[in-house]
Amino acid sequence: MASHFSVKRRFFTLPASLHPLAEKQFGLFWSGAFLSSIGFWIQTVGQGWQVLQMTNSALLLGFVAFAATLPNIVLSLLGGAIADRFNRRWLLLGTQTIYMCTAALLGILTTLHLITVWQIIVLALINGTFSSVGFPAWQAFIGDLVPANELRQGIALNSMQFNLSRVVGPAIGGLSIGIFGIAGSYYLNAISYIAVILPLLLIHPAISERPRVRRTIWRGLSEGINYVIHQPLLQIILLLQFAISFLVFPYTTLLPVFARDIFHIGATGLGIMNALSGIGAMIGTLLLVLASTRLKRGGRLLIILCIAAGLTSLLFAFAPNVRIALLLLVVMGSCTVVSMTITNTTLQAMAPEEIRGRVISIYVMITFGLAPLGSLVAGWVAQSIGAPATLAIGGSLCALTALMVVFSRGESRFYLRSVTRPV
Repeated sequence: MASHFSVKRRFFTLPASLHPLAEKQFGLFWSGAFLSSIGFWIQTVGQGWQVLQMTNSALLLGFVAFAATLPNIVLSLLGGAIADRFNRRWLLLGTQTIYMCTAALLGILTTLHLITVWQIIVLALINGTFSSVGFPAWQAFIGDLVPANELRQGIALNSMQFNLSRVVGPAIGGLSIGIFGIAGSYYLNAISYIAVILPLLLIHPAISERPRVRRTIWRGLSEGINYVIHQPLLQIILLLQFAISFLVFPYTTLLPVFARDIFHIGATGLGIMNALSGIGAMIGTLLLVLASTRLKRGGRLLIILCIAAGLTSLLFAFAPNVRIALLLLVVMGSCTVVSMTITNTTLQAMAPEEIRGRVISIYVMITFGLAPLGSLVAGWVAQSIGAPATLAIGGSLCALTALMVVFSRGESRFYLRSVTRPV
């Protein structure tokens, strides 16, 4: 492994927190993933606007978001076992190709004026099914591209590219609706997948040669679950992450309602709102990247983020004007994404490489499976009491959850101590 990650393979000298970018294979993958992520956000803005225009329903907005992640509730644990058993690079090539095809199909259906909300939901379900393998494979693949002592930096940089794209993608998405129409959002996303498929064809990580074992996939699946069961600190981390994802993150699903019905700023304004949330996520992730070599107390930081995210959601719900709302979106974007990165990093840092995909699949199930129920619940509740009251309730419950973790049974020192080990 040491020779695979030798200094000779670096393009240039970077600070320690950015070292993975100098690895040829990681650098190629990171660049392609960034371009592809821009396409994802372009489609997200266009699709959200399309669903709202077609249905005028906050409930269906939440249902579309939920459909894309529903398979992760049932299949992500199985997907993690598959990611540990088979070649992750080929798994990623297959899933990225499927995403490209579904995006192109949505564009064609929109161009031909044949699109319906149920077609969008069905294709979201298809994407979600393949994501149950693609998500854990992607996260574990980062560990295949960087040396063990740079794993934290690699994970943080992967999160940074996704959130940097949130600054660019939504802004382009809002503008592209006016220039190319909603169909253009789908076509741009389909084209963007080429940027990540080509690097996957070119790179060949040496770590892909994992030891082969004779156990069944189901036996392997139980090993990942048992590992987390015997790690109380990981259970606490996952609980805090679930609170943020389930109770606060649905704000992204309800943004079209705020843009159209509360602040009256239209599709372009929706793109700006998403972009400001992305700027917050980018700032938070960048700070996390710079601190990745020194971060020791992830548990304490997660509790602070949980409280901050909840209170910010409460304030955003009743923001008196759009300017204040945009500033609060920066904070919410930072809190929600940094929490995900810390959770991801902690799990990968503590899990042995041979079961990394299975352990990560539990994080995927919570963050991209169970937690998106929050989007569905938020859409349903918003239909009855409105989007502002929905976010206010969710934010309050999130902050209370963090406080309960700190003070329950008087074990706050246990919760706040370091949750990572050297990698």
